[in-house]
Amino acid sequence: MTKTSYVLCALIVAAGMLCCGCTTTTTPEDPAATRTITDMEGNRITLPAKGATFGVFGGPISQVPYLLGANASIVAVTKGPQMMEMMQEMDPGIIDKPAPRTTNGNVNIEELLVANPDCVIAFDVDGKIVESHTDIPVIYLSGTMGDGFDEMRREIAFMGEVFGKPDRAQAYIDYLDGTLAFLRERTGDIPDDERATVFLGEGVSHLQTLGGDTFFAEWTEAAGCRNAVAGIETTLGQQEGMHTGINEISMEQVLAVDPDIIIIDTGSPTELKDDSRWKELGAVKEGRVYREPTGVFLWSRPSAESAVLYPLWLAYNAYPDRFEDVPLTDRVKDFYAEIFEFPITDAQAQKVIDGTYGSVTFGQVKQS
Repeated sequence: MTKTSYVLCALIVAAGMLCCGCTTTTTPEDPAATRTITDMEGNRITLPAKGATFGVFGGPISQVPYLLGANASIVAVTKGPQMMEMMQEMDPGIIDKPAPRTTNGNVNIEELLVANPDCVIAFDVDGKIVESHTDIPVIYLSGTMGDGFDEMRREIAFMGEVFGKPDRAQAYIDYLDGTLAFLRERTGDIPDDERATVFLGEGVSHLQTLGGDTFFAEWTEAAGCRNAVAGIETTLGQQEGMHTGINEISMEQVLAVDPDIIIIDTGSPTELKDDSRWKELGAVKEGRVYREPTGVFLWSRPSAESAVLYPLWLAYNAYPDRFEDVPLTDRVKDFYAEIFEFPITDAQAQKVIDGTYGSVTFGQVKQS
């Protein structure tokens, strides 16, 4: 092959990878020495072509290297996912990794420098902190609490290119699409005015919620339900970053919508029956208050895990007669085995469903 042919081949390969967000560049000294990533904000970052190490800053995205089979390259993690009970079952070694990032905007620079990753994968707030205090390059992700299924597909595809695992990324996307198609098949014929309304009540007050401008609206719609507070925009006026979207509404607003289903992330559903305010709601009277599941991370965030399992879990609870032929435990077990290559038992699947795995709320470890 002529020298000109080699150059043309290299250009073709580079152009193909650029479409996916990554390009591979060469140097005269070592043709395989480096590659260049074009991140989701359009920045170009140069990394070792092989053996690059990463810090991953963010709760929901911390699971992505695992579903890609690339977690061995992670040398700095986020504290919240590190302390999740199920995450530690999947990867016992995560507890020994440095966790310089605790919550959004809180990064221990000294600990990060000791870990010394080749780059950090982060959203805007954490990424700017890393860039302003270190020389470690940052691969920026583009995401908010308003992101839905399309953004999830885009993020997973991009991360697949970053870690050199495009096939694993596509396998997840196919699994997500298959689950959504299954739910449409089972719930698509329910008239709009008969779809169950759902209220997510987080925190000790059960009044912190996700409105119609958040991912939760899409998750509930995929389950054949409706977000009871879809008319409320909770992303407005909140802090930057991935915690944007959580807002506290009044008890009067909850009473006004009188949801068919209530989901809580703290306390017990039975406690609402003894509360003079909550016991008047139809969902409480009918025993349709559920503890929010947790797995390798909180489901109240737009993660790869929650995008598949939250709509599935909600649909099973909202319309149990439509899913009698396939136990939910089987669906949950299949997801972790197929996507994370993490086989779990019936008992573990039930812990996920019941929300009894140890969870993290606002950076504090909380056991059920």
